[in-house]
Amino acid sequence: MTMNERKEAEKEQFNTLAAVWSNSEEAIGQAEKVVAALGIQSGQSLMDVASGSGVILHALKKRQIAPRRYLAMDISPGMLEELRRSFPEAETDCADFESPLAYHPGFDHVLIYNSIPHFSNLDMLFANAQRSLLPGGTFVIAHSRTRQGLKEHHQRIGYISEREPIPANEELSRLAAQYAFDQVVTSDDEFFYFSCRSRR
Repeated sequence: MTMNERKEAEKEQFNTLAAVWSNSEEAIGQAEKVVAALGIQSGQSLMDVASGSGVILHALKKRQIAPRRYLAMDISPGMLEELRRSFPEAETDCADFESPLAYHPGFDHVLIYNSIPHFSNLDMLFANAQRSLLPGGTFVIAHSRTRQGLKEHHQRIGYISEREPIPANEELSRLAAQYAFDQVVTSDDEFFYFSCRSRR
């Protein structure tokens, strides 16, 4: 299966799941922890890549954080439709962040939450994050599970990834340096969290 075929299959799968996708209290609670680690404050801007049906927006609302601008990006129009049911005012972009043109300049934060296993072109992720961030902006890759927890989850559901579900710290650090990021922070205790700051 080619990368484009895989992307189309995943898009259809997420479109099918969108109507029954649940932003449970547990899921929102976990997203709140990531929002806290991200350090976003009211008045800042956030690009939520692979946003799904809006769990990060629910977490922002629960923490009473009002971004100056919020953009939800996802390859699944069904997921974005579900997000707009709860947040009709949300700005959305149905796009693939692995595409060279899938970036929007001027953000304080770019977040990829709970979806890094579905991406394969990590160079493009870092390039688009850099293009989307203001100088000193933060790029974050986070997952509600640890590396080991995610591997075990994938084994249980029979999901096969073409690489490690969460890239190694060394690879993430190398990409950060290559694409003009610094202040790399990685944590893999309660959940996985990687962040870096744009030097441009």
